Amino acid sequence: MNEAQALSRLFSAYGLEDGDLYFLDLIPLVEMVWADGCNQAAELELVEDFGRRHLEELNRLLGYRAVSGQDLERFLDRFVRRRPPAGLLSELRPIVCRRVRRRSEDQGTVQADRILDYCLDIAAACVTRYPYGLRERIAEGERRLLEELFFRLCRPGDA
Repeated sequence: MNEAQALSRLFSAYGLEDGDLYFLDLIPLVEMVWADGCNQAAELELVEDFGRRHLEELNRLLGYRAVSGQDLERFLDRFVRRRPPAGLLSELRPIVCRRVRRRSEDQGTVQADRILDYCLDIAAACVTRYPYGLRERIAEGERRLLEELFFRLCRPGDA
């Protein structure tokens, strides 16, 4: 099954909207928000900021307003403000990371670096319990996800 077929299957199985395709680059950030089990205000702000920048850049590159703030808000409602199915996120991860990595390699973009930077900010933005130990500011689930995202986004080839 090729990438387009896999995305089509996921969109059908999970009831995703066509506009969600424009925001697939946000999936690693969405996963990072939910990696510790809860979404917190500072994390939401970071994803919203990335989403707005992504929307502006996308429309600029396309030369017309292909996607709107309302499209972004619908995506954020379904993926960040409410928890999406874990299976969906884990199935999207390799597809999204491959796409971002290929685009970064082929077009010289720095999207993979931007995504990782925001993921680090999200991981460091909030803790779920106090007090926390010296190396517990970043939850273990976030740490594991960061490692996997780094591997998938930065490794040459088809990880």
